[in-house]
Amino acid sequence: MLAVWVRLGLLALLLCSATARAELPTFEQVRAAYRPSDAVLLDRNGEPLADLRFDPKVRRFEWVPLAQFSPSLREALIAAEDHRFYEHEGVDWRAFIGSLWHNLLHDNKRGGSTLTMQLAGLLDPAIALPNVPGGRRTYAQKWDQGLAAQELEQRWTKAQILEAYLNLAPFRGDLQGVHAASAVMFGKPPSALDRPEALLITALLPSPNGRAERVAKRACARARKMGVGNLCPRVTALSSRLDAPRNRPRYTLAPHLAQRVLHAGGAHVTSTLDSAMQQAATTGLREAVQAAARHVSNAAVIVLDQGDASVRAWVGGIDANTADAVTNVRSQLPALWLPFAAANAIERRSATAASLFATAPVGDAPWKSLRTTLQQPDPGTLAALLTLAELPIERLRQVGVEMPRDSTAPPEANLLQVAQALRPLSSGGTWQAARWLSDGPVVAPRRIWRSDVSFIVADTLADPTQRGQAAELMLPDAGWQALWWMSDVSGERCIAYSAGERVAVAVLVSGEGSGAESPARLAARALREIVKRIGLPASRAPRTPSGLVQGVVAFEPPVEPARREWFLRGTEVGLSAPPANAYAPAHVILQPASGVTRITLRAGEALTLEARDPAGVGHWWAEGELLGEGSQILWAPPAGHYRIELRAADGTPLDQREFDLEYQDSADEK
Repeated sequence: MLAVWVRLGLLALLLCSATARAELPTFEQVRAAYRPSDAVLLDRNGEPLADLRFDPKVRRFEWVPLAQFSPSLREALIAAEDHRFYEHEGVDWRAFIGSLWHNLLHDNKRGGSTLTMQLAGLLDPAIALPNVPGGRRTYAQKWDQGLAAQELEQRWTKAQILEAYLNLAPFRGDLQGVHAASAVMFGKPPSALDRPEALLITALLPSPNGRAERVAKRACARARKMGVGNLCPRVTALSSRLDAPRNRPRYTLAPHLAQRVLHAGGAHVTSTLDSAMQQAATTGLREAVQAAARHVSNAAVIVLDQGDASVRAWVGGIDANTADAVTNVRSQLPALWLPFAAANAIERRSATAASLFATAPVGDAPWKSLRTTLQQPDPGTLAALLTLAELPIERLRQVGVEMPRDSTAPPEANLLQVAQALRPLSSGGTWQAARWLSDGPVVAPRRIWRSDVSFIVADTLADPTQRGQAAELMLPDAGWQALWWMSDVSGERCIAYSAGERVAVAVLVSGEGSGAESPARLAARALREIVKRIGLPASRAPRTPSGLVQGVVAFEPPVEPARREWFLRGTEVGLSAPPANAYAPAHVILQPASGVTRITLRAGEALTLEARDPAGVGHWWAEGELLGEGSQILWAPPAGHYRIELRAADGTPLDQREFDLEYQDSADEK
């Protein structure tokens, strides 16, 4: 009995020495100061696409209004923590005195805090629960907590108290608020919590980090008091979810773009993406490459709106943890010259879609029309085409491709740049910088090609009669499709491109597979799968611009069947034949002559390398080293075995020689 009186005396002393508290904030101040730990990327219609966590100390999500918590949760909370919540004015004196008396008489402590008192402890650090295992408030803090609760009840409504508590209460680990607890543990918003889930969440409040089985036991005891003991089996089964990983993102559809645009917790950034297209692009890419995943190092997709160049899908990789392959993977792409060089030649009226080009030595069917060349390129095509007009360097720069310092080297570009570069050819010749934020600046369209020129090139790329590699990209019932397919210099990266009436889709695949698992085949497969999954209506061909005429053209020699062809007015022909003096290959090594396998020079003498190189675009290479450029150069290497190559500006081999070189000194001559 003496011990009881000693405890009562200590209680009185502590109550008398209770310290002054800071004034509690208003509900509006608490709500305004609340900051989620995560930022969220939204699609154009406000649907969540991805989220990133920025606060490493606490995980809390968006503030939830009281009406958006499920009725089951509110019922379970009142029953478990404060069944006289709507009757008291901050302190349930019956429970409060009972708990004090119990704690004076017994060592096992019992709480008597109302929801209002608990909220006061969350708002005022001076009366907060000590952040140590088993920590409890002192009697003085308990008294101050009761006073703070009465102050809250005078200034806040019951609805505000309940709403703030549900958003601020601590749960397992670093989780704060029911929103975070329900999303992490059950994968659903607070509005969707059913009764067993609500019982488990409210059973966490007395001991957030208690063992799952003890929490389930507490929840079942509460269920029996509420007359729903039949829910205990499901409560027990659900308790394993209490220890779900707490740092996983809620939304994972566009992680790479999220990393690019999200910078602070609490932000909600609206993108131009369409969640349905993003899902179609993600799923289509994964299904296309999953069987060959061991051979794939990078894969990505970008989908652009044909109307305003806004991004509709951005898939930076098949794994969220990889670098963003939409922008971070750059490749040398010689084939990117080709449609630009073709448009350049057509615009300058130095070629038409029916013009014939020499692409192989005599006797090997050397002639192809420009239309066939674009869909069925070969090593000699680009060099022949570039003889008609200078390299379209400035045009490529205008569409966002960064050109290397060596103006004759192949252009280097990432997937986004390639998609932006090709889009004007299928959208009337105008270019706009791609944008992916809904409130981002809209760049005014800039004309790159005349509409009649871009129409002819787009019509060529969309020609279903061609039997080149682009035929693998065609999707039945998709309607009009402008298709392009290009590999980098190494052949280990391929970009497949398709433009229809509404969107342009570009796919990148990098890897070391071969055959059906090569990057080119995988990119084609992925493009077809993605376009099919996007499921847009069949595309209509662009409207024919003024200034174009269409006529029937035949070929002599008859290397291609006669067909109807589009021409700029004034360039139309009825018969397309090679230039009169063009039956020899456009670029060939003249010296050393073909068939020479051994060359002997005098000491100090240089070897003359000479080629037929009409446009002066030939580059001489030996043993991986650039020797020079032009139709003739001098070269004085040491004796040895050599293989020299004449290459186009983009690195395409044009001709080669292999021989042994030796020197004869003066003594040998005598």
